[in-house]
Amino acid sequence: MITKGNKVFLIFTLFYLYFTMALFDSARGNFIPFFIEEFKINNTVISLILSLNTLGNIIGSFLGGQFCEKYGHKTVYIIGSVTSTIGVLIAPFTQNIFMLGLFYFIYGIGRQFLCIGIDSMIPVLSIGFESILMNITHFMFGLGSFAGQSTYGKLLSQGVPWRTIYLYIGIFFIATVILTLMIKPPSIQITSEMTLKRKDMYKNPLIYMFVTALTFGLVAEAVLQTWFISYMRGSYSLSPADAAKYASIFFLLFALGRLFGGFIVNKTGNSRGLKLFLFLAAVCLITGLQLKKEGLIFVAASGLFISIIFPTMMVIISSAFKQNSSFAIGLIVTISNMLYVVIFNITGALNDLLGTYAAFYAAPASIVCCLLMLIIISKKVKEVSL
Repeated sequence: MITKGNKVFLIFTLFYLYFTMALFDSARGNFIPFFIEEFKINNTVISLILSLNTLGNIIGSFLGGQFCEKYGHKTVYIIGSVTSTIGVLIAPFTQNIFMLGLFYFIYGIGRQFLCIGIDSMIPVLSIGFESILMNITHFMFGLGSFAGQSTYGKLLSQGVPWRTIYLYIGIFFIATVILTLMIKPPSIQITSEMTLKRKDMYKNPLIYMFVTALTFGLVAEAVLQTWFISYMRGSYSLSPADAAKYASIFFLLFALGRLFGGFIVNKTGNSRGLKLFLFLAAVCLITGLQLKKEGLIFVAASGLFISIIFPTMMVIISSAFKQNSSFAIGLIVTISNMLYVVIFNITGALNDLLGTYAAFYAAPASIVCCLLMLIIISKKVKEVSL
């Protein structure tokens, strides 16, 4: 039984972990043009390098789900915070594309240990209002992304090197190690019956339906977070400062969506609410692309609606697989990341082959695919369980 004080401190720590991860993740969109220029590479190579981050995510999500059930959440948090901090502290000393890929890979492993640990712990701490606390927790990621975008654009415009910015981010990550050593998460007992059911999950078609939906959700979010600035600068020649303004709007609305989106889906039902948000996100993106430069505000506005995709999907998965939620989340995220890395590399190649404008259609296309798969899932599973 966890005490109220420990519970508050644990929730605070989970909030801080997501906020800090966002500071790192949101930096890459701003830094990609500098990577391309300094290391003399193109968007295809950038996609391959970022795929090493996803490979790290795959390893981290698979092991994270296993470790949560075998060794407990505290161990997972410590491994995740230490590993991600090592990755971040390598970043300021990067001198070539090998080191660029290395720190993204190491960070990806640690990041996913933390994500799996957080996403499988929230339902335990928030019985009855899972979608609210899950989305508020992920709101901290949106808040960290907004804070990062607002800060990085200004610092880069002032001539601060990207390596120095990574050094600052490393200080935030050192604090995550200290916090995870101090927390006392509740233990979750694993019975032999649950272990047997875990083996059956590999044959469960619902697992792979969730994999498909989550994969396209990840692709849509990654395209927007990674290529939005490149899209604005490549298609419309916006300055770094002007592009950062639209990106900041995107991340601000992304943060607000996660802050208030949980309350909406808690009222409408997780599945129904998520489908509504996906539809509105697709409308914003398609409208924004059709209006071109004048439609950038619509693309930025899509952040409000895509914000709840991942956290709400985690709640839906946790509800569908109550007895083995850590393992189910880890398995689904692992396979999704494997598929995502292939599709994301294709989007990088499309930027080089078709141009930033045509390639950016990958975002609304992915949203529509995610929506269609969620509709199919809803027909397979009763709404009350979602």
